[in-house]
Amino acid sequence: MPWGGLADVPRTGMLPAEEMFGLSADVPDSRVTADIEGSDEQVIVGAKYGYATVDKKTGEMRYLKKFFDDAEQGKRMRANDGTVDSSGRFWVGTMNDSRVTPPTDEGVVFRLDPDMTLHRMIEKVTIPNSIGWSADDTTMFFTDSPTKTIFQFDYDAASGNISNRRPYFTYEGDEEGAVPDGFAIDRQGCLWTAIYGAGKVVRVSPEGRAIGEISLPTRCTTCPRFVGEDLIITSAEEEDPQAHPDSARYGGSVFKVHVGVTGQPVGKWRRS
Repeated sequence: MPWGGLADVPRTGMLPAEEMFGLSADVPDSRVTADIEGSDEQVIVGAKYGYATVDKKTGEMRYLKKFFDDAEQGKRMRANDGTVDSSGRFWVGTMNDSRVTPPTDEGVVFRLDPDMTLHRMIEKVTIPNSIGWSADDTTMFFTDSPTKTIFQFDYDAASGNISNRRPYFTYEGDEEGAVPDGFAIDRQGCLWTAIYGAGKVVRVSPEGRAIGEISLPTRCTTCPRFVGEDLIITSAEEEDPQAHPDSARYGGSVFKVHVGVTGQPVGKWRRS
């Protein structure tokens, strides 16, 4: 049955990283991970300076491809979000590293192909977040958080090229600072997008309409992921704990809610 309506979710506690990702070592500055086809020992990550492989047990990281040729630009950037498409290409959005410089529109969405060629796919973004594709592989979705909009592109699965950028869903809530963050796509073609700053996950129909909502006890919801028919929802630390003490109490928690629908398969990076 299609899922819709509202759900309020209590805290279910933190999940250790090794249980969520199969990692048993700390890997700093690796915000984006993907499985590698044919490998149980390593994952590929979008790290501070570029794409790298990481040994799951030891945490040893080896860079495969840097994002930027200019060393100074590389220092002020980092990976933020990304995913792998059906052909094994790893898409990663980069943004300014807040430890170095405030956010600007210097961000770029990169695509690393199996033959190790690197492509600049979307330019002049500030906080790039989730990327995903329709079930028929003809549309790509991309969250540009400061615009409060998830965009859609025509997508050519054979080449990986995108075109015809246009709005798919714009969050119109009036909560201060609320923006779309990470999303997941279910098998019915709906996007489930976290709304950072609003304490919710919104289910969006293939036509771009909000048709359901999950409310959480912290404002700082960041990203949902499917595990069977459950949605695992991450959150960040509350930015203003004095003004929002209840949100601060649960900020940084991981939540689980049963939604009665499964997610689309997640791609694995391939190396030719």
